Amino acid sequence: MRSSFALRVSAIAIGMAVVVGCGGSAGSPPSPSQSGAAAGTPTPQPIKVRAAYGNVTPANLAPFYAKERGLFLANGLDVDLSLIDGGGKAMAALLGNSVDIAQLGGTETMSAYVGGGDVQAVTLFVPVSPWVLMAPGTYTGPNDLKGKTVGVASKGGSSEVAANQAIEKLGLKLSDVTILATGSVANLTSAMLANRVYAGPGHPPDTAALFKAGYKVIMDLAAQKVPAVENCTIVTKKYASEHKDVMQKYVDSLVQAIVAMKKDKPGTLPVMQKLLNVTDQDALSETYDYYVTQIFPIYPTVTPDAWNYSRDELAKTNAAVTGLDVTKVIDNSFVTNSQSRKVGG
Repeated sequence: MRSSFALRVSAIAIGMAVVVGCGGSAGSPPSPSQSGAAAGTPTPQPIKVRAAYGNVTPANLAPFYAKERGLFLANGLDVDLSLIDGGGKAMAALLGNSVDIAQLGGTETMSAYVGGGDVQAVTLFVPVSPWVLMAPGTYTGPNDLKGKTVGVASKGGSSEVAANQAIEKLGLKLSDVTILATGSVANLTSAMLANRVYAGPGHPPDTAALFKAGYKVIMDLAAQKVPAVENCTIVTKKYASEHKDVMQKYVDSLVQAIVAMKKDKPGTLPVMQKLLNVTDQDALSETYDYYVTQIFPIYPTVTPDAWNYSRDELAKTNAAVTGLDVTKVIDNSFVTNSQSRKVGG
């Protein structure tokens, strides 16, 4: 889309980690007998957290699953998870203190940081590009793109970086096309289907609808495993330093969600269907196989390599990030803490 901190793990969080680590049902909060209530100790009230995700995309499945299956609550967090459609809008909400935590892209994070935003990423769920550049079935070669409009979700976002990479890999210059920001991934897909833009990047499950409409892949970044910082957990440094226990519980919940999803495809598909508002079971199955099986790491480590690569790509359209020390916008301590305690098993 968050600094190191002293961890206060409640009995509820420990119970949850044990359940997931042993392969039990991660979706069921501990019973009262597992909590302090059984020993006569009042159960602490869950801590309220305002969180948002910036696009309806499979990349946001982990926090959505954690909310739907009660993992946040089991870890002592009452998370209000809302959609703020568009990474730029979600970042604005985070900087404006309308939300405490946001799930969005690392490129938006770097752009916000160099613009004065005191933000950092504490997880990275999609370290490789999930995008393919798609064009109508009548497309015959790179020259067909010249003078055309290529849609992206937002300026400075991961879809624009993907579009730029694909265009250059096709042997074209960025000046050969017009880039149009549509506002969100959903808007981008709609614009392509309505022929308001000639081409654009897509990924499952949107690619299923585009294929049905006659679009085809003209550059596959996903197959090339191009590094990316597609979806991250983003927080202000101030919030992370003042709420270290909350951030650890939040990250623990995301790790537990990934483990649970990888173990249970049938149980994950209904959650994915609700997130994406997609009923095509084949598209959902394809999306699960791609994201959950192939892309999502159990421990969503934030490391510099993918960030440096994405920074250099972003610098082509945002010179302000040129030479940015990416270690200033990432904090891997929360994931490292989860891994040291074997939260993911």
